[in-house]
Amino acid sequence: MSKITIDGPTLEKLRAAAGETVEMVDEAGNLVGRFVKHTRVTSEMLGDDWPSDEELDRRLREDRRYTVAEVEERIQQLREKYG
Repeated sequence: MSKITIDGPTLEKLRAAAGETVEMVDEAGNLVGRFVKHTRVTSEMLGDDWPSDEELDRRLREDRRYTVAEVEERIQQLREKYG
């Protein structure tokens, strides 16, 4: 992953967005990318949607696993279907 150091004024603008996704554009207004503030997701943030440790263990033991070839094949099928 590449890292880009931003200047102080830009950093303050990003911090002021307070959780919003920020579109970053060049001087001509062309979209360069989007910035989403880094947050650490916790079970408290997800509430009841977060699976318990027991559920995670069960899923690791019982759920279907896929080979790399199977995943690549499925990705190819989706690319063909959705372009």
